[in-house]
Amino acid sequence: MNLFDTSIVHYLIKTSQYTPTFTSLMLFLVDNALLKGGVVVSMLWYLWFRKSDGMTLTREKVIISVISCIIAIFIGRLLARVLPFRFRPLVDPAFAQFYHNKSMADSFDMASSFPSDHAVMFFALATGIFLISKKLGLFAYLYVFFVICFPRVYLGLHYPTDILTGAIVGIITTLVFASPKLWHPLTERIIRISNKYTGLFYVFFFLFSFEISTLFDSLRAIVHFLFSGLYESILGRHADRMAQIFIDTIRHFH
Repeated sequence: MNLFDTSIVHYLIKTSQYTPTFTSLMLFLVDNALLKGGVVVSMLWYLWFRKSDGMTLTREKVIISVISCIIAIFIGRLLARVLPFRFRPLVDPAFAQFYHNKSMADSFDMASSFPSDHAVMFFALATGIFLISKKLGLFAYLYVFFVICFPRVYLGLHYPTDILTGAIVGIITTLVFASPKLWHPLTERIIRISNKYTGLFYVFFFLFSFEISTLFDSLRAIVHFLFSGLYESILGRHADRMAQIFIDTIRHFH
């Protein structure tokens, strides 16, 4: 582990021993989806409905911001898969004894720390917001860093370089794909659908915004159930049936 990460982690561990109230605040922020993704996503909703001369172009940029964050999180997940596995500080043998959030540690012991999904997702969105409104985008950057990402470093869920790398991935991805000309056929079609099927569009817009704000937790749980639990259940029943057929066949030959 590099000196940059270890020195910051050691400093935060030492600080947390004397600031229990601040540590409680960090725990509160990490567990509160409304104060994490909800605030950032609400900025996109504000920009979508804000009255201006370039309202259509703004809406195209909001759509592009959402597309970019999806691409960014895909890239982040791909990097987590192909890069060497990194323990989170919370469960890293070098630091685990200093942390006392056992329930939180159990949730992250098998998930690679590098890069941070939260940093990838929300810095990508903050960049999209910045490209629409510089003032609101600057606030989004600060909010993502201090409210979403810093608590995760403070509590041992990530190393600083996990956050920095995730931020770089998110920012660069949005900058690369944030061309209205590139996405104009798609964004134009989506805007036409929003005008023609307004009620249905905003139902899906709300649900998708909710998933973004929670980093697709609910959707990932559904996918995990369908492709893991349900699959294993079906496979298990077939395996039992095949085993019984095999036993019956053996008995027949005997």
